[in-house]
Amino acid sequence: MLLKRINAVVFVLILGLSLMGASLPMFAQTEEVVARVNGVEITMSQFVEAMEEQFGTAVLEQLIIHELISQKQAETGVTVSDEHFAEVYNNFLNQIGGPDYLPYFLYQYGISEEQLLAELREAVLINELALSEIEATPDGVAAWFEENRSLYDRQETVTASHILVGTQEEAEALLAELEGGANFATLAQQHSLDTGSAARGGHLGEFGRGQMVEPFENAAFALGVGEMGIAESQYGWHIILVTGRTQAVPAVLDEIYSEVERDYKRSLAPTATEYLQKLESAAEIEIVRERYQ
Repeated sequence: MLLKRINAVVFVLILGLSLMGASLPMFAQTEEVVARVNGVEITMSQFVEAMEEQFGTAVLEQLIIHELISQKQAETGVTVSDEHFAEVYNNFLNQIGGPDYLPYFLYQYGISEEQLLAELREAVLINELALSEIEATPDGVAAWFEENRSLYDRQETVTASHILVGTQEEAEALLAELEGGANFATLAQQHSLDTGSAARGGHLGEFGRGQMVEPFENAAFALGVGEMGIAESQYGWHIILVTGRTQAVPAVLDEIYSEVERDYKRSLAPTATEYLQKLESAAEIEIVRERYQ
C-alpha cells in the first residue's frame, strides 16, 4: 500500500536516497568512490543501488504522497498560516516535555529540527486539506455546540493556597497563628508536607471542580475570597486560603462560532491516513520503473 508511513530515521535515509537517485546517471558515469576496504573500492553506483534495494519502495511511496499533497494544495489553495503552525509546534513541544527536551527528541530519532519542522508542517497541511473538504451547516454546528457545551462554558474556579500537615491539632494551631496575623506563605514554607507547593508559599493556582480531591475541593469552593478553613483528605490536614474566584459563565455560540465550527469539522474529518488513501484512490498513478511494478 502506498500510504505506509515510515519512522523518522528511515525518512532521513530515504530523503538522501531520493536526492542521489535524481543524479544517478552522473554517478554511474563517473563511478565516484565512496569508500575503500583493503584497497577494494565501493563506488557510488554500488552505494546507491544498495540503498535503492533497501529503501527504494519506501522512497517512491513518500514521493507519490508528497506529489498528491502538492497537487491538492495547488488545486484548493489551502495553506498553513505561520500563527497556526506556531501554535501546533508549541503544543508539540509541550507534549514532549517542553523545549528543553527537544534536543533529546531529535537525537532519539536522528533528525534535525529543520527536518522535524518540515514533517510537522506537512502533517498540519494534510489536516487542513481534510478539513477544507468538510461542509459544516449552521444547524450541524449548533447541534454540536449543544452536545458539547462543557467544552465551551467557562466553569467556576477558585484560586487557593494550602498548608498540608499530619494532624488536626497541627492544622488548628497553624490556623490560629494565621488568624492572629502570621504570614501564610512563611508558614507554608516552614510546615507544609507538600514540598512542591511549599516552595511557592503554598500556592496551588487556579482550579475547577473535579481537579482536586473531593474533601479539599468542597472546602475550597465553600470559602469566600480571603477566607481560610481546614479540610481532611487522604493526604492529611489542609489549611486552605482562597485568594480568588471566577463564576461560571455559559458560552454564547455566536461569540465563538468559528472555534465551534472548526471543532465540529474536526469531529467529521477523516484521519490523515484515510485522507491520503482517498487522494490515492482518486489519482491516476502509473508506476513506470519495472522493479517497482
